[in-house]
Amino acid sequence: MTIHLPPNIESSIQAAVYRGRFKSVDDAMTRAATLLLQELDQEQAATAAAARQPAATQGGKPIWEVFQELSASVPDEVWDALPTDLSEQHDHYIYGTPKRPTA
Repeated sequence: MTIHLPPNIESSIQAAVYRGRFKSVDDAMTRAATLLLQELDQEQAATAAAARQPAATQGGKPIWEVFQELSASVPDEVWDALPTDLSEQHDHYIYGTPKRPTA
């Protein structure tokens, strides 16, 4: 693998190797990659934890409020054009399956 670094970072790493902080540039880069992976794991864990919290505790709106806001922007003619059996026959309207018998 070839890694291209800005000259100032590369010279800082080489200086750390020269001072004996690392055995080699490879050791320094291994340490840097390890720290990066740890940071990514922490970010992923934080994101997963935030996703598990209810929307109200995240400072967001509950989903029903979002839906109400979105549906309020839809003109009445669009709502009126929807089939009256949409909820009962949604597979027919979404996937084109034959309509199910109604009771």
